[in-house]
Amino acid sequence: MLLSQLPEDVLYHILSHLDYKSLSRLSQVCKTIYHFVNRDVVWRKIAKEFLNTGITRNGTDIYPSIPLKERVKIAQNWYDGVCKRAIPLKWKTKLLPWLQLDGNVLFLSHAADIRAYRLRPDSGRLQRNPFEIYSGHKGDVCRFVLTDSHLISGGSDGRILVHSRRRDKTLELSGHNQEVNCLDSKNGLIVSGSRDQTTRIWSLTSSCPRDTIPMYDRVWSVAISPTLRDCENATTERILELGGRQARLGPVESINPPQVAPCAQVTPIMTPPLTSSLQDIVL
Repeated sequence: MLLSQLPEDVLYHILSHLDYKSLSRLSQVCKTIYHFVNRDVVWRKIAKEFLNTGITRNGTDIYPSIPLKERVKIAQNWYDGVCKRAIPLKWKTKLLPWLQLDGNVLFLSHAADIRAYRLRPDSGRLQRNPFEIYSGHKGDVCRFVLTDSHLISGGSDGRILVHSRRRDKTLELSGHNQEVNCLDSKNGLIVSGSRDQTTRIWSLTSSCPRDTIPMYDRVWSVAISPTLRDCENATTERILELGGRQARLGPVESINPPQVAPCAQVTPIMTPPLTSSLQDIVL
């Protein structure tokens, strides 16, 4: 009996014992085996062992439109350092930009601006000229984050700019007096960390910081907890990762001092009425 004549469940069991190299070689035997081996179900077990293949720990596939075999190949090439070396963009000055890919658009910081480049659908290369430039900082852009509706940037001038991606509107959030090193945003909540040894929590329904957390040193990294859902109306205790430390947010009386570092105490700030300029960018 030929291998291709075996029942599919038996074939799946046999292939589950092969590594990615053996599967690739087996797919070259004939067209029938090729089409069978290229099925995503055959590569799912291997994909879980590789980095960034789109298969989560619970087995969910977040990139179902891309063949799993191709994702495993890219992940393995990434691990082995196999890549095509090219220079998509080049500057005259020495600069380490911040960049983020959103679909087929690459957002790239360039000095005080953030430029958006489209990827060519035929070659995957960047278009030479940006189709959108977000500006407003007086110094270099240190960090920016993307949401579905906004681009939020922090600069060396200590300012945070909230750019609307749908309209030509920009909101300035002032509070830090030194460069903003890190940012995170989720569901209308913005968290920023600065060299001025403070972390501030902002809301898109207020132009002033909602909370301020004093630290004993400059803040290099902040992240909103992924389990936080109702960010905008959250008043109960919340957790933020601040450069390796944990800071609990919420009513001061609800904080247990032995469990919280002294550098992570919360200073509540009353939220002022919504300004007309903020309504323009939120609506």
